[in-house]
Amino acid sequence: MASPDTPTLRDVAAAAGVAVSTVSYALNGKGRVDAATRARVQEIADRLGYRANRSAQNLRSGRTATLGLMLPAPQELSSAEYLNFDWYGRVATAAARTAFQADHSLLLLPSMKDANGLRRIEMDGVLVVDPITDDPRIEVLKKIGIPSVAVGPGSAEQFGSCVAPDLISTTEMLLDHLSERGATNILILSAGQRSEWNRITTDAYLDWCAAHGAIPRTCDVFAASRSADTVEELVVSAYTATHDALTSPNPPDAVLSLILGCAPAAARAAHDLGLSIPGDILIAQDSDEPALLISDPPITAIDFFPDEQAVSAVKALLSLINGDEPAAQGHSRSELRIRASTAHSLTP
Repeated sequence: MASPDTPTLRDVAAAAGVAVSTVSYALNGKGRVDAATRARVQEIADRLGYRANRSAQNLRSGRTATLGLMLPAPQELSSAEYLNFDWYGRVATAAARTAFQADHSLLLLPSMKDANGLRRIEMDGVLVVDPITDDPRIEVLKKIGIPSVAVGPGSAEQFGSCVAPDLISTTEMLLDHLSERGATNILILSAGQRSEWNRITTDAYLDWCAAHGAIPRTCDVFAASRSADTVEELVVSAYTATHDALTSPNPPDAVLSLILGCAPAAARAAHDLGLSIPGDILIAQDSDEPALLISDPPITAIDFFPDEQAVSAVKALLSLINGDEPAAQGHSRSELRIRASTAHSLTP
């Protein structure tokens, strides 16, 4: 309840010489209020120290001013484990900052085995990061009428909007780069077909192999491990898979990781076998992260600008919540970062 000294809408309206409804429209960004009046009302409200009663506003609108952030499905790593990766951390941080600037809070949704647990959470919309194929949580969101936006590739049938790079062209760009450096036998470290991101990049690799007459070699790092419940176990599995491939009768001359955190493990496996990078083998990863910069040697990757993806996704989600059509989403930005791991061709 406001104290006698707390300024109200009526106080702002009196000081501005306009109707209470005009003040309400001006401060909420709604209604037909000209820009000059809107700016003057905002200046007077700030000078008087007026603060809107968010609880009352939300009660009237039926909204919570809360957005949810959903990380990939709990059959893989937990939400806490995913945030060990810089990519997911940057998405979460940028999304929280953008939501806050729009007077919304961001709730990191917990890992849950039963998707119906989402029914107990009060929120206006959800950002789904790196959508999983046939994720039951998305179906629950649709049933209860909560709009969602994908940070990463997703189907139009499931999401109101998607913010994602052109993964086919970026995968082809990396493979062309490795081929130009002399690679003819490229091993892919993948996460199988679990997410749309992994499905698209793996399929792009298979199509590239078919077009170039190359024999595809893929290793599902999750399937190859008895347990990959933590980042540490995932990295160990990637190391083992690379070590086994390099000691096989037909060792690869390049390794491309489609999984965060796994390219440095592949590089360590090569070093432990006495191989030089890039003299004997090339190492690359599709998604860039700080760990690649301090690897020995630094590892080539694609910068997908996760911060920018998160900002665009939050804006699209807020548009959906307000009943507006989100701005058309083209492919998000991406750039190839060539580093020492592929800077030179393989030694003849």
